Amino acid sequence: MVTVPIVLAIWHGQRLLQHYLSDSQPLPWLQASQIHLETWIFPTLAALMSMFITTVLLFLHRLYRWVRRPRRDRTAVEFALDRERLFNHTLIEANPAFVVAISPKGEVLRMNESMLKALGYRREDVLGRDYLSNFVPPGDRARVQEVFQGLVDVVDMVHTENSVLSRDGRILWVAWHGRAVRQGPSGACEFILGIGNDITDRQRTIEALATAEAKYRSIFENAIEGIFQISPEGYYLSANPALATILGYDSPQHLIRQLDNIDRQLYVDSSRRAKLLRLLQTQKVVSGFEAEVYRRDGSVVWISEDARAVRDDNGVLLYYEGSVVDITERKRTEQRLRYNASHDELTGLWNRGWFLSQLERSLRRSRRHQDYRFAVLFLDLDNFKGVNDSLGHVIGDRLLLEIAQRLELCLRPGDTLARLGGDEFTILMENTQDLQDAIELAQRLQQSLRDPLPVENHRIFTQVSIGIAPADPGHRQPQDLLQDADIALYRAKKQKPSEGYVVFDRTMRSETLRRLQLETDLRGAIDRNELTVVYQPIVCLDRLKVSGFEALVRWQHSHYGTISPSEFIPIAEESGSIPALGAWVLHTAGSQLRHWQQTIPGCDRLSMSINLSGKQLSQAFIRELDTLLVDTQLDGRTLKLEITETALMEDVDSAIVLLQEIQDRNVVLCLDDFGTGYCSLNYLHRFPIEIIKLDRSFVERLFDGDGRPPIAPAIVNLAQHLKIRTIAEGIENPQQLKYLQDIGCNYGQGYWFSRPLDTQRAEQLLHEDFNPQVLAG
Repeated sequence: MVTVPIVLAIWHGQRLLQHYLSDSQPLPWLQASQIHLETWIFPTLAALMSMFITTVLLFLHRLYRWVRRPRRDRTAVEFALDRERLFNHTLIEANPAFVVAISPKGEVLRMNESMLKALGYRREDVLGRDYLSNFVPPGDRARVQEVFQGLVDVVDMVHTENSVLSRDGRILWVAWHGRAVRQGPSGACEFILGIGNDITDRQRTIEALATAEAKYRSIFENAIEGIFQISPEGYYLSANPALATILGYDSPQHLIRQLDNIDRQLYVDSSRRAKLLRLLQTQKVVSGFEAEVYRRDGSVVWISEDARAVRDDNGVLLYYEGSVVDITERKRTEQRLRYNASHDELTGLWNRGWFLSQLERSLRRSRRHQDYRFAVLFLDLDNFKGVNDSLGHVIGDRLLLEIAQRLELCLRPGDTLARLGGDEFTILMENTQDLQDAIELAQRLQQSLRDPLPVENHRIFTQVSIGIAPADPGHRQPQDLLQDADIALYRAKKQKPSEGYVVFDRTMRSETLRRLQLETDLRGAIDRNELTVVYQPIVCLDRLKVSGFEALVRWQHSHYGTISPSEFIPIAEESGSIPALGAWVLHTAGSQLRHWQQTIPGCDRLSMSINLSGKQLSQAFIRELDTLLVDTQLDGRTLKLEITETALMEDVDSAIVLLQEIQDRNVVLCLDDFGTGYCSLNYLHRFPIEIIKLDRSFVERLFDGDGRPPIAPAIVNLAQHLKIRTIAEGIENPQQLKYLQDIGCNYGQGYWFSRPLDTQRAEQLLHEDFNPQVLAG
């Protein structure tokens, strides 16, 4: 222990001596003794120094141990203080709560590990730094400064919550318990000690709850649906502004004060409220419960409720809550839709759908009760289209309203009047005794329309055609009975009986089926070569020479045999096949005329009259006519097109334009059946007509002996003044021929001259001398 220091001392002393000698030049006499000195002086000094140092170190060690040894005079209080300091240090650093000590100037004196870790700092980063500017967000600094100042000046302890700022900018919320630590007698604040709990999660939950509550409150206040809570006793606990608006109150508070008995004050039918409560006893939620309620002003609105009963854990009813929607407008719309679904929009009468449902109900009743009888009347206005076309649809609609009102006045109690559409009406007569009841009603209906109907500034005369169909066991469906009435109506419109009505019988149904079959077969008749053209001679009455022919179409049906043009031409017009049929006749007759003109001597000016339906008057017909004239090189002056007055009057302006285009092609226009339609003399002057054909009815009445002067001379005289030629139809005896020659009629045709001839016989006629009596025979 001692040897090591001595050795070190001797070595150190030798080094010092060498250093000394190197700095000066040694004397010669001293050189002999240098080695001797180095060997004993310096090691001795180094050893002495080492011993001294060792002695000092041993003394200091003993002194340290003496100082560390507990003195027998240290009090128990000092030991307790040491232990308390150790305990407090451990308590502060191991505490999961935040602990911070802050000087009265706001500097951080101490911060425990939990707070350092939460804020992201090291201890040396925070000590001595200003707490407010470094650890408190700007928005909270003023409030925290007030707390600090209060602790420093007056308050010893405070409880507060504020946010703290972490190193990375996060905001933490802390609930603090602050205390001012003061010096003894003076009471001056030595430092502020804060102990806090991190309540960030709790604060976020509170903020989320507050946000949700604000959102719910906003929804509650601004919802368009009424929202409520109702006590079990039947008064409002809460209500939102929308509910107050729906029920007509100024505010929710006003509503809650005024309605203290909902059952009695709110519901129009209190049983509806009782039903709702019964449903809530068995169902968790009742949705879409509809009821009528009173508003504050006494008016009634429809509401739809969604409600549920709120109960505690023991099942005791606390209150009812739910929402209300005003569905008054929806209910009105539904009512209008139901009304429109069963009523005619224009007249307010029952419509077709509802009428058929009532008809079906009557059929079922007739099967259950043999003595129950009923009938259907089908009505259609005569010439209603003419009213619409001439006076306009507004007048036409008002006319329908007037007619509907008059028809209703004719009904018996229990009869049902419906408008099927357009100008068609139907009546269901229930509990009839016999067919006579329906006939008498038809007569009353006819009589009610004999007087003119005032519509604005017009007085309009109109009549109805009526089809009557009594029910029988053969009717299985409502449409069957309605179809029978429609068939009878069709017959009434075609035949125009004096009574104005026709009663259905079973033969009409077979005729209708025949007509439907003919309509179908007519479309393929041309392709099957079932149609032929026959030619009736037209004779010049002055010379009794054939001047031309009238082309007439005939149909030889494969099943029904010969079909009269009076039967299938209307079918063709109504079914839309007349354009094709007319075009075929035009080309067939026109081509035949051109063949005769080219092959038979003296027939170069032979003419051909072809009937033209009003349904053919279109640009398509003009194109067909141009094709014929170009293909056959036919002179238009030898082609005559006959059209009836009625066809021209369907659309006068359009007809004039098309007739003018026909005349521009030098084709002759003839007005057929003159005197039987509605053509006025003014229109006769406007139409480019060159020939008038007297209807056979005027020729037949030339010698009927009724005492009235015949009309034929007046028509011929009128035509002569207008420089229009005339043709008389239906000449069947020499007396008629002589009379027509005497009054100056230009042409004639009829069985006295010849029946219609097929192509071969007509061509033979042109080759032979014309003898009317031979042809007629």
